[in-house]
Amino acid sequence: MCDCPFDLDAIQDQAWIQRVEFHDTIDSTNDMAIEIATSGSHPPGPPLLVLAAEQTRGRGQRGRRWESARGSLAFSLLFTHGTPMPPRRIPPLALATATGVAEALSQRLVANSVSEARLKWPNDVTVNGKKICGVLVEPLPPAENTPAAVVIGVGVNINNQIGADLANRATSLATELGTNAPLSDCLVEILEQVDLQVEAWSTGDPRLHERWNRTCQDLGRQLSIETPGGHVEGTCREITPDGHLVLEQPDGSLQTVVSGTTTDGQSI
Repeated sequence: MCDCPFDLDAIQDQAWIQRVEFHDTIDSTNDMAIEIATSGSHPPGPPLLVLAAEQTRGRGQRGRRWESARGSLAFSLLFTHGTPMPPRRIPPLALATATGVAEALSQRLVANSVSEARLKWPNDVTVNGKKICGVLVEPLPPAENTPAAVVIGVGVNINNQIGADLANRATSLATELGTNAPLSDCLVEILEQVDLQVEAWSTGDPRLHERWNRTCQDLGRQLSIETPGGHVEGTCREITPDGHLVLEQPDGSLQTVVSGTTTDGQSI
């Protein structure tokens, strides 16, 4: 039996977590959370935290593989709801979660004279332009004897090594700090900030929209995006309260993008 790399008691002390389910190795924390949700065993109220030391089949947007080696953070939050969540609420929830992760990481980065973590619409966090975190939100409709639920999956590179093939577009907290970071402390800090931002999302706090625009790495930058409707380009001007990206065209007109992929293959 492997030693748990987390202080589960300290994590469980998070007031908003109903309980922690830890696995040393797991295919996917999101898949496990979905399995628990469909069993109907997690009641409405505070979320269940599914946590793993290693995730072998993690996934991101559009089924992309997300590496979650030991030393990283791989976890999912399961929220059970009395009524289904409207689809329009999902993009802002992903942004709120990513904003929380960025806020938590920035506290450690800035304290060590490193650049702040930034938000990359709609579900990534970057440091110095390199991806350090991805978020995947998966809503579940109600079924017979099973209430509606939503699963928020989060993967953060903390102390795990970044492969040479990814080094030009991915980073870790340890890489940026030049030393390993305490894994449990990082998780607790991230959970605290995610709690604050998800609560802001839940109550419709307009300051959340301001925070994610302030944190966005792409404001004022020229973007090239492949969307389901075709290729679009423009200058990023805003992320709307609904979680959509607003691009300004050369003629000054504005175009709203709901989803898409940048031409370098990075999900945005």
